[in-house]
Amino acid sequence: MKRALIGGFISLIGSIWALAIVFLAGSNLVTSWDTKLGRLWSTVIEMDLACLFVISVVFIVLGLILMAVELFCKEK
Repeated sequence: MKRALIGGFISLIGSIWALAIVFLAGSNLVTSWDTKLGRLWSTVIEMDLACLFVISVVFIVLGLILMAVELFCKEK
């Protein structure tokens, strides 16, 4: 049960972090961008937030994996 709670908090922290990065980039959009990436992702890359965004996505995935492992773990 503890690992499920820890996974939930890690996933929540990653989600809030990613949301903050998207809001920050959304309020400071670039004027010219690559059509393949899109305007938002071009802004994230230009503001040097791509590394932080990737770390937040890793936190989300790690939290989900911890919760899934706890869900399918057998009780002792």
